Amino acid sequence: MEAVRRYEAWLQDPLIDEGTKAELRGLAGNKEEIEDRFFKWLEFGTGGLRGRLGAGSNRMNVYTVRLVTQALANYLKVQGKEGGVAIAHDSRHMSREFTEAAAGVLVANGIKVYVFPDVAPTPLLSFAVRHVRAAAGIVITASHNPPEYNGYKVYNERGNQMLAEEALSISSQMAELGLDSVLADPNPQENLLWNSLGDEVLEAYYQKLLEIAPKVENAENLRILYTPLHGTGGRYVPDILQQAGFSQVAAVPEQLEPDGNFPTVSFPNPEDPEAFKLAFAQAGQTPCDLIIATDPDADRMGVAVPQKGKWVLLNGNQVGVLLADFLLARLAPGQAARSVVVKTIVTTDMVQSVAAKYGAEVRETLTGFKYIGTLMDELPAENREFVFGFEESYGYLAGTAVRDKDAVLASLLIAQVAAFYQAQGLTLADRLEELFAEHGWYLQDLVSFTFATSLEAERSRQFISRLEKQPIASIGEERVVEVLNYGSSLRLDLRTQEERAIRLPKEGVLQWITEAGSKVTLRPSGTEPKMKLYLEVRAENRQEAERRLLKIKEAFDELVRSGLEA
Repeated sequence: MEAVRRYEAWLQDPLIDEGTKAELRGLAGNKEEIEDRFFKWLEFGTGGLRGRLGAGSNRMNVYTVRLVTQALANYLKVQGKEGGVAIAHDSRHMSREFTEAAAGVLVANGIKVYVFPDVAPTPLLSFAVRHVRAAAGIVITASHNPPEYNGYKVYNERGNQMLAEEALSISSQMAELGLDSVLADPNPQENLLWNSLGDEVLEAYYQKLLEIAPKVENAENLRILYTPLHGTGGRYVPDILQQAGFSQVAAVPEQLEPDGNFPTVSFPNPEDPEAFKLAFAQAGQTPCDLIIATDPDADRMGVAVPQKGKWVLLNGNQVGVLLADFLLARLAPGQAARSVVVKTIVTTDMVQSVAAKYGAEVRETLTGFKYIGTLMDELPAENREFVFGFEESYGYLAGTAVRDKDAVLASLLIAQVAAFYQAQGLTLADRLEELFAEHGWYLQDLVSFTFATSLEAERSRQFISRLEKQPIASIGEERVVEVLNYGSSLRLDLRTQEERAIRLPKEGVLQWITEAGSKVTLRPSGTEPKMKLYLEVRAENRQEAERRLLKIKEAFDELVRSGLEA
């Protein structure tokens, strides 16, 4: 009933435009669609807003964007944070309109805005917040979601995605507002508080990236094929590669221009092998040495390399290890002892061995680059230096110019690694084999479980509750020796029954470490009837690693299936 009441209120509200009302009238009699669009307001969490485009309180539209921006404006005023807000947007449908809507609310509230006039990568926004000393930042993007989605991410004055406490302050403000509470300037570009961000910011960003990336020889000989997958990277990645001396950079022409329809891919995500289909076809006609793809807002990067006559996709863990090894090997004498590599709890432990070789430290955070960005700011007080951070889901960052994963910088770095080893007659796949031989074979897999019914979802919650209360003694043929419950912040050693505190924020994640060094992590979604299972094994050779990975995967799959039937 609440959804119907809200639906009818929107139809009568003089603040709602006629185009939106016409869309809503077309839903008359469609109870399920009305319920889905109006049963709640689109929720603001640590990732901001994200949802389907369309009319309704549970959709991404100018009204939900204005409402959350008014909440942000109120939050900034309450906190006494001055400096304005930087705003960027990607190539998705309505991204520019949402940028204008957000800016209109901010200037109407007496808050300066710094707006990118064209599509811009998410990491460039993170840089811009710090560069112009803004109090916050907004990126209009839904990252690598399908075309019918868009979103709204908020950054704090450090250029970092807002953490839970900051996000809660904004969502609390939002809960107290109605559409009639929103102040909005219909022509924000004519307001004196509007500032356009020009090439000066971009050039400063490029300069910082070139300072962070080590200089390498042989750049001019590496042949690179790049695709932005219709996103924001089409200008920026080729620019930075050219400035760094990579003169042989080609692009996939069908995917170069920004296009919110993402017409050539079913899923604009470099984690998806299908996203490389056109690039592989082009590489078959025009040979190259490296293929790079970035997602629509250019914060994630995927890599394909030639190996034994075919193209091989490296996963996020493998690329992260290659980059960490490359950067650590180039530190000045004595620098490694105070250097820190940061990874998430589901990211490969192989980097622990790589960092130890150079005398560097590895620290862990919860899943999400916002935690890596936050830790970066804490290290200087300990006389520690952030060198590199990464997560298994294709996110990488070096240096301290940005506080979020940066596919523009990562594209430059991986090109440098490829050029460096090409001069030695090696591909990235060859170098990875060398690292495996030195540190052990680390293989990973990711399994997603989706629950189609409310009964299945409830059984999954009961299953996870049982796992928390009754620790698993073994997974397949491997004995479990440690259980980490990030929800209770406790680490249990099953050999001694000793408990230790986990010094990270609480999150509903369970992790098991086996005697053989395998790591299994179960991460339920906080908002959807889903959970993800992250698997990693270490062995002395590929065959043994593949065998053990399969065994653990089968064993846990059976554990989940039987658990849901219980």
